[in-house]
This record gives sequence, structure tokens and C-alpha cells, in this order.
Amino acid sequence: MSIDEVMLVAEDYSMAVHDGRDADCGRLHKALRAAIKQHVAEAAAREREECAKACEDVATTQWDEYAASYNSAVFDCATAIRDRAGKETING
Repeated sequence: MSIDEVMLVAEDYSMAVHDGRDADCGRLHKALRAAIKQHVAEAAAREREECAKACEDVATTQWDEYAASYNSAVFDCATAIRDRAGKETING
């Protein structure tokens, strides 16, 4: 969901409040909260995946012996970032 889609719902909500359409206000308030929550969740998921990919990129870089021992920790890092997504979605 883009920020433009969120803003359209916000504008509809604002118009309903301004026009005193109480029946629409409750429905649009819920829709606005849901739209914002979805937008933030999608943005967080994209950012989390980029972080995990960065961990993997570091992990697959060929360095010296030190890097070989470091790589396993980086793969664990990528897994931990992705595992956190499930916890945030469930508790979010």
C-alpha cells in the first residue's frame, strides 16, 4: 500500500468529519487506522528484508580465515531478522 493510498483514506475521513457524517466517520476511522498499520507493516517488512540481504552479502564475501568463522554468525543474523517478522506480525 502506497502512502498515496493512505492519504486518500485520510482525506475521505477528514471530509466526513468536516461534513458531520458521523456514520461514515467511524467506518473511515477504522479504515484509516488499518491503512496506516498496513503501510507501516509493509515498509518495515521491506526494510527488514534489505537488512537480511545485507547480512547475507557480508556472509558470502570471501575474506580470510577470520571471515569464515564470522560468516556463520552473519547467517544467524539474517535468520534472526526474518524470524522477528513473524513475531511482529502476530503481536502487531
